[in-house]
Amino acid sequence: MPRKYYPLTPSQKIHFKPIIEFGTQQVANISICMTLQAPLDFGLLKKCIQLEYERYECLRIRFTKVDPNGEVRQYVVSHDDRDIDYENLSWLSGDDAYHRMEEWSRIPFDGDNVPMNVIKMISLPGGYNGLYIKIDHRLMDSCGAIVMVNDIMELYCHYKFGTPYPEDMASFTDMVERDLKKSTDEKRVSKDRMYWQNVLEENGEPIYSDIQGQRILQESRRLHNDKSLRAADQEINNLSVATKNYHLDAEPTQNLLDFCMNNHISMTNLILMGIRTYLSKANGGQTDISIRNYVSRRSTHAEWVSGGSRAMAYPCRTIIDPDTEFLDAVFMIQDVQNHVYRHCNYDPELLSDQMKEMFHTPPHTTYESVGLTYQPLPIRLKNPHLEDISVRSMWIPNGTSKQKIYLTVMHSANDLGLNFYFRYQTASLSEQDIELFYYYLMKIIFKGIAEPEMTVGEIIECI
Repeated sequence: MPRKYYPLTPSQKIHFKPIIEFGTQQVANISICMTLQAPLDFGLLKKCIQLEYERYECLRIRFTKVDPNGEVRQYVVSHDDRDIDYENLSWLSGDDAYHRMEEWSRIPFDGDNVPMNVIKMISLPGGYNGLYIKIDHRLMDSCGAIVMVNDIMELYCHYKFGTPYPEDMASFTDMVERDLKKSTDEKRVSKDRMYWQNVLEENGEPIYSDIQGQRILQESRRLHNDKSLRAADQEINNLSVATKNYHLDAEPTQNLLDFCMNNHISMTNLILMGIRTYLSKANGGQTDISIRNYVSRRSTHAEWVSGGSRAMAYPCRTIIDPDTEFLDAVFMIQDVQNHVYRHCNYDPELLSDQMKEMFHTPPHTTYESVGLTYQPLPIRLKNPHLEDISVRSMWIPNGTSKQKIYLTVMHSANDLGLNFYFRYQTASLSEQDIELFYYYLMKIIFKGIAEPEMTVGEIIECI
């Protein structure tokens, strides 16, 4: 059967553009470590990982050499029968083991037509054993990675404990063909373009906001000698990042979930409300706030289990007066997001071009300092033999990021509390900046759900 080649989908192009822009594939690496505090049969685990390469088509993606037009094509090889390495880091301290995995995560996948992922079996301090995974973001997003880890462990439980065999995964190439068809449907694209055109014409140009306050925008205005500039310069010389992680226990997390359920709002929109309120506070009460929000685009079962990188990033822009009640403000965010979701197959690069054409922004400028991904699907082992075993999952940075602050919020595998993973550029931000951000984010959200009739201005004043 002849090999089929496909162009990148719009969601894959999001991760390909920085590779070209910064000259290294490192910027597209995502890494995850999942371990259990229990002995594992590594011989069996190895066979399950190798079986996953058969089941999960996206693991077998290869990319061609960049052509003269700056494009690559992708294809899926029929099999990948690689060996699976084992790394014993149990003799190291916890910090040293983490730093070792950070070093692995910074190593790029060099070359064309080569495998773009690594899966290792691993032992960590404290009796934890499991998986370390590094993969090119074009192959899968955070949802795809979690589905894969859960599938590997379901295979392990099937062969170890006799649990039901996991259902088949969906075809990655089928999803690619559907995405490409949507992205080239002129009627659909025209409708999406017109939606954003109307939004931009109605609301005018956005304005930048930053957790470090208005001085960031003022510095860009001085640099460009433009007092009316509303976009701020992105860091392009030093993309080094650090991480800071926080855990919210199960009980307060349940309070948030109950508030969302009782008021028919999503957790994403509640978190967006917390972020935008802090940005408003940090920028002197600014009412016009934009946040880069990542939309998973996995509404069907096949989309959930097909792998691939499906997330698209769009600005969540809201203009909220200080006399707006907290819950009403969340509803305003939800209304904006619901409209965006209806156009979530639109290429974000086309939207970026629209905004540049309309507002004439300088190169390498942005309106959004913060990006958000909320991942409702936890790494959860569905086996009674494992349910009382402590599970640890970690997202490990690749050492670089174009986004000043990128927050991933996920449910914990152990207690279904919330984990907040902050990745931030060290060129301008410190750990203290992120600690302050998280502190106020929690104060705002919990004050809001306790007294949803309080206005945004009152909440900003009282915190």
